[in-house]
Amino acid sequence: MKDIPTSPRIMQIKRNRKVGRIRLVLLYIILLFSLVGSLSYFSSDKRIVISKIRITGNSIIDSKELEQNVNEKIKGKYFGLFTKANFLIYPKDRIYKDLVINFPRINSLDINREGLDILHLSINERAGSFLYCGEFLPENIEQVGENCFFVNNDGLIFDKAPYFSGDIYFKYYTEIKIIDGKVLGSQVYDIAKFHELVRFVDGITSLGFKPIYLVKAVDNSYSLYLKPINDKSIPKIIFKEENDLATIFDNFKTAMGEKEFANEINQKYDTLSYIDLRFKNKVLYKFQ
Repeated sequence: MKDIPTSPRIMQIKRNRKVGRIRLVLLYIILLFSLVGSLSYFSSDKRIVISKIRITGNSIIDSKELEQNVNEKIKGKYFGLFTKANFLIYPKDRIYKDLVINFPRINSLDINREGLDILHLSINERAGSFLYCGEFLPENIEQVGENCFFVNNDGLIFDKAPYFSGDIYFKYYTEIKIIDGKVLGSQVYDIAKFHELVRFVDGITSLGFKPIYLVKAVDNSYSLYLKPINDKSIPKIIFKEENDLATIFDNFKTAMGEKEFANEINQKYDTLSYIDLRFKNKVLYKFQ
């Protein structure tokens, strides 16, 4: 079979076409980089970046904690290029899922933009499922839930409750200031303190525990009892009146983030006696 000679003119045409294709590819690449660069630059334009978070509907959940959580999610850039806080591409689904997981008090949540730079969180909190059941935790576990009163989201005792067995309602045991000799109308704690305690309990819940009642002793120490998994013991978390609850919760959350510590607590939970948060930057614990 003979080779067919190719004329120099045809070879030149092929070379020109190849060069043309290379130039076209390079042009497309340049245009692509220019487009990405322009989009990256304009994604940071202050006029279209979320700069304010407006929160409505919350009474117990702290607005600063919510705002801090959201700001963490919109900080930085996607792939180092596009600003996450841009109103068109902010991570709405991730914000929603993270808030619902980390703030169990949230019953429903709507996230919407207001204009180009305001993010509005509309929150509906769960109704207070709280009971006040006296000053002291009964020694007989079967009596827990007797002589209790309903408590609203602000810590106000507003109605007599029937006997509830089990852990349908979270229970408070503490000394209260009686008004006109009546329990009804009294506060379990002042509103700010009650909200602080509820946030702390919700935080413990978000870590996978199931708090069932909170007992304040005469020495101003607190014992947060956790749901047991058998009849051996009821584990508890201990803290003091003067403890900053946000700080000790962060310490405990950090400890639970350590795999070795978390595994030991979870695997030996049935023999857990207490977790002690009374001491600064320390998490002490004991098993039976």
